[in-house]
Amino acid sequence: MLNRGRADAHASNRFSLSEWSGAVGDLGTTLPIAFALVQASGFSPGRLFLYWGLVYVATGAYYRVPVSVQPLKAMAVIAISSGLSATLLSTTAVFYGVLLLVLTGTGLIKKISEWFSPGIVRGVQLGIGLLLAEKALGLIGDHSLYLGSTVGSTTAVVALTIGVLGLVALGLRYRVPVALFCIGGGILGAFLLGVGSTAPSANGPLVHLSLPDWTQFGNVLMLLIIPQLPLTLGNAVYAASDACQRYWPDRSGRATPSRLAASIGGSNVLIGLLGGFPICHGAGGIAAHERLGGRTGGTTIILGSVLLALALIPGASRVLFLIPVPILGALLLCDSWAMIAVLRESVDLPQVVVTCTVAVLGWTTHRLTLAVGVGLVVERLVGRSALRYGLLRLQRFVVQQPIVQGFTND
Repeated sequence: MLNRGRADAHASNRFSLSEWSGAVGDLGTTLPIAFALVQASGFSPGRLFLYWGLVYVATGAYYRVPVSVQPLKAMAVIAISSGLSATLLSTTAVFYGVLLLVLTGTGLIKKISEWFSPGIVRGVQLGIGLLLAEKALGLIGDHSLYLGSTVGSTTAVVALTIGVLGLVALGLRYRVPVALFCIGGGILGAFLLGVGSTAPSANGPLVHLSLPDWTQFGNVLMLLIIPQLPLTLGNAVYAASDACQRYWPDRSGRATPSRLAASIGGSNVLIGLLGGFPICHGAGGIAAHERLGGRTGGTTIILGSVLLALALIPGASRVLFLIPVPILGALLLCDSWAMIAVLRESVDLPQVVVTCTVAVLGWTTHRLTLAVGVGLVVERLVGRSALRYGLLRLQRFVVQQPIVQGFTND
């Protein structure tokens, strides 16, 4: 049974069935990106999982709550669509890590945090939730039963996704780790159907020591770093810290924006020097771990250890790509709902206006930089006394209506 109880601030990491269940929560985001990076940029699966696994273990041991480790999404999309090489992306990881360490060391991370009010942070989280839902639907509609295979059909994938969602919902209600059983059964089914040969195999060494190519700094700054930085600050630093404080307030003393930014920076410098792809701490991944039962750093230590084992055993890393698409899609939809639900945290109508502005604009344009910028302007407007007064009056009027009061009481 899943243990969903709260732990005190000094409790050690746990490795119960609940933590094992929480460990699989973020695979719906990570595995499709890893698969695409292997296909488009020439990374070996083992190298990706080795370094991500190391950071997952270190993160769980330090923060003692399920702080996620995810590949940088905006950077991955650009890299995959442009076919950028693994060497260039590793160089970018070093540059990006140094930038975040500078922002942390100079105290600029704290200064920038003043721009990210609760309304802006909730907007980033809600926008990420909508983008995750869109990604889940795209994953379900664009692939067959397994990543890269021709087995199955879109109709079968959709039907199985709905079934998995139902099972996961029942599992959450009765505290049974259904997702674990689904993943195990799905991998077994892949071998029975003979689709194991479609999974990418390891190419190249696990460790590729290299110094960054400083002549590429200008190129990667404009192409990769600038588009990624606002997403990292909004989602992986401020929103991630907010998520930890909201889910585990008694355990999250270390999960401050400055420390999260520093761990992202330090991890990326190391990953880049060893030839890997850069990472961040996503609020969506944190919500995913919590949604499926993760409560302590044991969740991320478990997942990191599994990734390390699969990376170090020759050929084993391909097993993760045999998790069926319906399961990955269902996990992504669970992630998205956990993020969308943050709208309930907004305390007044002016804040809701700011949150929805950032979320909708970020979702429709896929540009969080633009969304946050517009959100800051809207926040200044609704903060003016006359407009804020009018919005609060409207809120009180709506809340006082009998139908709303009945719904609230129910």
